[in-house]
Amino acid sequence: MLRTTLLATVATLSLAGSQLAAQQLAAGFSATTSPLPAGTSNLLTTITGHIYFDGFDLTHAVTGSPTQTLLTFGPYTFGSFTIPVGTTKVLFGESSNGGIWSVPLNGQAPRLIATVPFNYDAVMLDDNRALVSAKTGGFAAPDNDVMFVDMITGQTQLLAQFLGASGPLSVDHDGDVYYATAPASWPAPAGTVSVLRLTSTDIDNAIATGSVLGVANAQVVIAGLDAAGDLAFDDDGDLFFVDWFNNHIGEINDADGNNATLTTTLIDYTGSGLNGSVLQFTRTMTGPQVFEPFQPIAGQLLVHETDYVNISQIRTVTARRPELTSSAANPIATGTFSLAIANGPANGIGLLVVAPTVVAGSLSIQIPGFEQPLLLDAAFSANPVLVPLSFDSTGATSLVIQNPGFAPVLNATAQTVCFSLGGTLGTSQPLPMQVGQ
Repeated sequence: MLRTTLLATVATLSLAGSQLAAQQLAAGFSATTSPLPAGTSNLLTTITGHIYFDGFDLTHAVTGSPTQTLLTFGPYTFGSFTIPVGTTKVLFGESSNGGIWSVPLNGQAPRLIATVPFNYDAVMLDDNRALVSAKTGGFAAPDNDVMFVDMITGQTQLLAQFLGASGPLSVDHDGDVYYATAPASWPAPAGTVSVLRLTSTDIDNAIATGSVLGVANAQVVIAGLDAAGDLAFDDDGDLFFVDWFNNHIGEINDADGNNATLTTTLIDYTGSGLNGSVLQFTRTMTGPQVFEPFQPIAGQLLVHETDYVNISQIRTVTARRPELTSSAANPIATGTFSLAIANGPANGIGLLVVAPTVVAGSLSIQIPGFEQPLLLDAAFSANPVLVPLSFDSTGATSLVIQNPGFAPVLNATAQTVCFSLGGTLGTSQPLPMQVGQ
């Protein structure tokens, strides 16, 4: 009953929203920033702190403890990447000498695993196998190579070649690897970047047989991007990328499926003097919630921001769920009180859902045509009361309610469903109420 009602209501809201300003974008995210030392590069955040490189030292800044130097170079060295290998070590690459290093986090000595000239980015297939994107033939070579590196033996093997400059890598939950092409010419022509997928099966077969994969073996996820300097998957198959051409962080919806689409910009740095550099996604909670606008916090996208001179910082981006509050404390006395919603979609619309029962636990409902799950409390499984809402330009709204008085006290649950003009759904937290005399 509730699902049918919501489907009909969302269809009505979608029609209403399509008649409003199409350029209005929902927010649905919040962000905080933390400073990093100037000159920080190749940032990786762990459960214990940050790991970063400054051209000389790979440093582990452990929260609440003295910093640890993990790896040191004599002359200034250009770092390429720092990626986790399980929870006990990291894989560090540098392009000055082509070194690929296994670096323990427990104080043991780092180990030079292999030399891959002009390495650029890497992903782990598992704790013992890595793929490294590198211009091994030098900057004049027509192709960029993707090299297989055995973390135990140090063996390297050419796995794939793609025309152009070095591109970034990422891996999804199924083990498929994604590569963003990069044109060889400079300045790079707009719209010439594609994101390609190499399946885990094809990768394993190529490693076993010594064959070299190429564009003919790859699936095109999306084409026509201007740039993709770094890639990171979130927890529901969306792929974020650093678009240095337009100076923003972009998002490809459902990149791990067969119907990937380019969505709105997540962060736009135009005019800020800052640039996005390295992306990392971490899952912070379990449950049905995902990294989507107007959802509960489930994970966070970490963005290393810099002006490449003095400013270096990490921006932590999380979902921001609408907040429903009551002007009166429980038990609510006879008379008027109000329910207010903050952090909703700017100029969006929605519903206040009320049921005369206690909070019963969250249900995840998938509405066709929307990527976000609708997280509604099971208290609304019967016949809830639905009240239409409209949000102002700040994403706020309120509703004045008359309490006629109830004896004994009436238990009730309220929750807000919101719909943004950008085509996203969300809910507030369920609000338990005790309506009395």
